[in-house]
Amino acid sequence: MSSKAVSVVSRIASQSRRFASLRETVGERDPSLLYEPKFQDKREFPEYNTINVRIQGHDFGSLEKYQAYIHKTAKRFGFSVSDSYAVAAQTQKAITYKPYSTVAESEIDLSTYDRVVRLTEVSAPRFSLFSQIIRVHIPVGVTMTVKEHEKADEDSRYIPDQLLKQKQEELKALDDPNVRRNLGWE
Repeated sequence: MSSKAVSVVSRIASQSRRFASLRETVGERDPSLLYEPKFQDKREFPEYNTINVRIQGHDFGSLEKYQAYIHKTAKRFGFSVSDSYAVAAQTQKAITYKPYSTVAESEIDLSTYDRVVRLTEVSAPRFSLFSQIIRVHIPVGVTMTVKEHEKADEDSRYIPDQLLKQKQEELKALDDPNVRRNLGWE
């Protein structure tokens, strides 16, 4: 190679060193933004304070499994499960009669079991999808009620103590002056 050709090659090489590469001019980029840009979602969605999912049915086993399914699905949706409890079972008598008579053929005690899953931090858009999913997977014979939490829901949770109520009524009656006179206290 001639000296003239060597000088041209060295001049081209020195020129390429003076120019910055495209990567150097742009700087470091996040690889996740390579194909899709990130957009900030500035929308604000309403949140429900507390939601009660109440399920009732006659089959204890399927009700327990469905309660566990609701609990697990709520956790996957990012809801906070504040409480999950059973309410006392209600028993009713079912009587079948012989045809065309009033004579009882058999008696059956039917127990209705009741479970409640209480959810907090529930966003409205996610809740609509959550309620559709759990409604689709409801077992046969189970009824479901979804509503906001009320004070009456908390009161139905506890079994009333009849003896305690009776003693409270006696105490209230003692405040009555007519009852005191009858007892001879006045």
